[in-house]
Amino acid sequence: MTQPTPTLYRTIVVVDVAGFTAPDRSLPDRLAVRQGMYEVLKTAFAESDVDFDSCATEDRGDGALVLLPSGTPKSIVADRLPDRITVALRRYNWTRTAQAQIRLRVSLNSGDVLNDGKGWVGEAVDTAFRILDAPRAKEVFAESGRMVAVISSERFFDEVIAPDPGLLPESYAPITVKVKTFTGTAYLRLLGEIAAPVPAPRTAPAEPGGAVLDVIPSSDLTALKQHLALTEVPQLALLVSRALGPATSLPPLNGIDNAWNAFELLTDYNAGPDGVPPAVTFLHVLAEQLGGERGALIRGWVGDQARQLRIGPVLTRKELDRPIPRRAHLHLLIMLEPVSADPARCTLAFWRQDDPDVWPPVLGGVREIGIDEIEYRVDDVILAAEEVWSDQGISAAVEFLLPRALINLPVQRWAKEHATGQPQLLRYGYRVVLRSLERMRAKHWHRAWHIRWDSMLANPSADRLHYSGYAESEEFPIEAALSDEHWVGMVMAKPPSPQREPSARSDEFTSALRSGLPVILWHEEASQEELHALLDWVLATDSGFIDLPERRKMANSSRMAVPFENSLAHDLVVLWDDPNRVIVLDQPLAPAVDLGSTLRGYHG
Repeated sequence: MTQPTPTLYRTIVVVDVAGFTAPDRSLPDRLAVRQGMYEVLKTAFAESDVDFDSCATEDRGDGALVLLPSGTPKSIVADRLPDRITVALRRYNWTRTAQAQIRLRVSLNSGDVLNDGKGWVGEAVDTAFRILDAPRAKEVFAESGRMVAVISSERFFDEVIAPDPGLLPESYAPITVKVKTFTGTAYLRLLGEIAAPVPAPRTAPAEPGGAVLDVIPSSDLTALKQHLALTEVPQLALLVSRALGPATSLPPLNGIDNAWNAFELLTDYNAGPDGVPPAVTFLHVLAEQLGGERGALIRGWVGDQARQLRIGPVLTRKELDRPIPRRAHLHLLIMLEPVSADPARCTLAFWRQDDPDVWPPVLGGVREIGIDEIEYRVDDVILAAEEVWSDQGISAAVEFLLPRALINLPVQRWAKEHATGQPQLLRYGYRVVLRSLERMRAKHWHRAWHIRWDSMLANPSADRLHYSGYAESEEFPIEAALSDEHWVGMVMAKPPSPQREPSARSDEFTSALRSGLPVILWHEEASQEELHALLDWVLATDSGFIDLPERRKMANSSRMAVPFENSLAHDLVVLWDDPNRVIVLDQPLAPAVDLGSTLRGYHG
């Protein structure tokens, strides 16, 4: 049992976000507000010469309790902190949408406190929370439209503020407080007039006047619009994705046909933790992409605004001009998993990568579907992804993340565009591979997986492919064979069963996954000799295993001169598992996102 700390005397600051649970705040808005509250506090404390990290803090969801370090003059709290909070808050709100902007109530007190191992307690702490919740303070604050309400306890006011004319005691008004069992007097001061108009709600179209645009002179915007409206954006989806960052899904880009439209769209999104608005990030990326005179003009404009918003150093440090990596591919990862309560249904979830240099992408959607409709719902997901990728000149891969129970789904025979009456096989347009859901969830297998993957990249030669059944015996089982780190891939003697084989011998598929092999291959009908011919051709390049998915796709072409029937390649199953591209699956995926509305139902 944790023993309480000795009683300590501390200056107490309690903050609370006004309207934190307002109906128009979404969950991402509330997360942004919480993050922003701490950003503001850390900045304000630092500018008041108090190290926030040296303070004792206690998170309260929509607020925080802060105890200043022993020896910190109480006058600092009343002198510097209110003004610095106001300034930091004004800067923060300037680059946020209305739903993520913050107004703070701040209570001040001092007195004896102790920690009982679960939190800070004491009459002084209770008083700080009671005056923070004073109905009169909330009422006056709401009517004022100010950004900060400072509420001082009567004791703190009498001891610290009232005796010092420099602390502006006349700016505090006495209010009566009746909260729960507490009755007393507190002193209220309001700070931070709203200098710019509040942006329109997110449901309204993004028009000049959004959170970012409000702080930019109209003459600057006019000049910018003249240039951006005439500028087509190369790889629009990629640039918008990089501006938003990996935590935000790419919005629909229908009707976004020039740089000004994209800039306006992004003004409706909040700045990240670094304080840089996505609209400004977009222009910075665009300037690097365009180069030349137009790029220099946009870069200069961004520099001027960055100085005004005080984000210049942060913007300079951001690595926003990342080139598209060599061998770039966009990945659409589709997970399918049976519903335990109904074997005729499964859960479909997907993650769409919009920037080949960023992983993981955000979850795109989750839906429970019938087993008999999987191919058609996968078609929906792929067509929706292609709409977003429409301006990307980058090849794409469709990856199926499957549990063992569904590992033999015939994905290599699936098609897209069924609604046209002339569906196209996926294998002709994409690198189609499987990935193991079992291994992705089994973190205790990941170290071996990384070792074999890195080894394959360093030496991808074809002789590192093990053919199952060639060397194994009861005395030398498959696990013993695969323990040799020379092997990075395995050809199974037959397709894996939906469940582990209940036999004395080791299960081949599980052994390959557990040994870390990133490549596992099998074929439903081909003989060992036919598979040898096919795979000898597939791996017959200097890059060996690295080119396997692309060469397998090429083998489907009837125009390729190959030493085997093209139909043989059609049913070759490739499990190609990159440990550097995993999805965190530590919680069940609830079908909370309606794929039907997300994808607009291509098949009705």
